[in-house]
Amino acid sequence: MKTACPLCNNTAFIKHTVLSYKYYFCSTCTTLFIYPAPSEKVTRNYYQKDFSYSAGFVNEKLIRNRSKVILNKLVQLNPKGSKLLDIGSGYGFFLDEAEKKGLNVTGVEPSKELISFKSNYNVAIINDQFPTTKLKNEKFDFVTLIHVIEHLVDPLEIIKHALSHLKNGGILYIETPNLDSHLYRFENDRYTFLTPPDHIFLFSRFSFKHMLLNIGTIRKINTYSYPQHLMGIVKQMVKKTKQYDMTVTNQHPSNFQNKASFTKRLKYVLFDTILARILYPLLNLNQQGSILELYISK
Repeated sequence: MKTACPLCNNTAFIKHTVLSYKYYFCSTCTTLFIYPAPSEKVTRNYYQKDFSYSAGFVNEKLIRNRSKVILNKLVQLNPKGSKLLDIGSGYGFFLDEAEKKGLNVTGVEPSKELISFKSNYNVAIINDQFPTTKLKNEKFDFVTLIHVIEHLVDPLEIIKHALSHLKNGGILYIETPNLDSHLYRFENDRYTFLTPPDHIFLFSRFSFKHMLLNIGTIRKINTYSYPQHLMGIVKQMVKKTKQYDMTVTNQHPSNFQNKASFTKRLKYVLFDTILARILYPLLNLNQQGSILELYISK
């Protein structure tokens, strides 16, 4: 089956089926997307009523540390900037760190459950979808879309709106899973970020170069990964090896379970807690890390 790519209008073909959702891949702009996509009404109701993000709450420390890295780079690119808009603010951890850095912050978050936590921090978060009429023609030095763009029915339109809220010299920051990554290449149908209906689009570097043509300039592009991403790749490699061994030697899977307890503990000590933490930066070579980050100007 095939359909037209919503970003470049070229032909895309089915690549993955997850639950009842079909992901199509466009080889022209190298983008993966759900078709048919959920309607804006469906997604609006989902994020306002049903969406929860327990991982965000559990990983508060990780998010705050990552926020500091992003904020430092933003300020380096626009040293005089002082006003920041965060679209999809979640629990408000990023905004809280931005305010600690002395920035004047505003957030937009559609989930009522997540926004209820904003009272813990002195940050302004609008409970609404983006774009929102509440911002009118307000301009910012920084606009951020951190793990948001993959959730949107019309990502190009949101990027245009985000850029329209930038002052001259302002920076739009986008962070999203990287389809060019080693993680996607190895996990394939079991890709960590194939999570419908949350993730409607998954992008490559070229996806953004296509979308930003004539509307924005990529000032800086980079990728990063976490140790668990390397662990995920190794697990897929080991799984394939075990399947091959059982086929070749005609062994029953139960023969492998006798040593499972010991080998699992040994693997955790040696790989998960030591080697993965040392070796995972190698995933980022040639911008093939698991997460894509872009700093964009008009």
